[in-house]
Amino acid sequence: MFRLIIRPVLLLFSKNKELVNKLYPILGFIPSRVALYEIAFIHKSSSVTLPDGEVVNNERLEFLGDAILDAVIADYLFRRFPENDEGFLTKMRSKMVKRKHLNLLAYHIGFKQLVISQSSVAKDSKHLYGNAFEAMIGAIYLDRGYQCTYKFIERIIDKYVNIEKLKQIDSDYKSRLIEWAQKEKQEIIFESKVGVNSQIKHPHFVCHILLSNAEIGRGTGNSKKEAEQKASKMSLEKLLA
Repeated sequence: MFRLIIRPVLLLFSKNKELVNKLYPILGFIPSRVALYEIAFIHKSSSVTLPDGEVVNNERLEFLGDAILDAVIADYLFRRFPENDEGFLTKMRSKMVKRKHLNLLAYHIGFKQLVISQSSVAKDSKHLYGNAFEAMIGAIYLDRGYQCTYKFIERIIDKYVNIEKLKQIDSDYKSRLIEWAQKEKQEIIFESKVGVNSQIKHPHFVCHILLSNAEIGRGTGNSKKEAEQKASKMSLEKLLA
């Protein structure tokens, strides 16, 4: 796949210049390997099949970008909050990389005009733009390296993220549930699996949370994280009622 990522034949836009003109206000620099960025905006519903049968979409870049984003956010928070402990840093990172938060960020940045997907998918997918944002992070990393990626994410945070407001939000239900279990010396088991919603016809995740072999929470979502958060929220509401 990496071999195919850099092939200019992948470009779907009429001219490289058109994509560069759209990306420059977002990135703050002119990309060198433009094909990387185009792939970042190709949702799997609009995958490109090359003459040799290879299927190209943004899922691999999303995988890479997710890991890079976690690392950059951890680096950013470590520098910004030198006096705070690991628990605070972990919670803040979780809030900043939540799919819902990334989706709103990407939408405000202008991804609606860039993401290529089938219209039905765009309507049903809650995280279409957030996933593309992670894929673009992967593209920046491959194109310009870690330092440039860090500077880009730092600029986005400074412009669009209210850190002080995020500090006041405690919505990491999974972490809160694990903390409760540790305090009460109870064992919590998360069981996650992939299901298929017959109405929207795309995979989703289901999470069951068990306490003493009894289910105390259940949640579904477009990602494993989302399903676990919903199930954890239900569990906490039962346990703390």
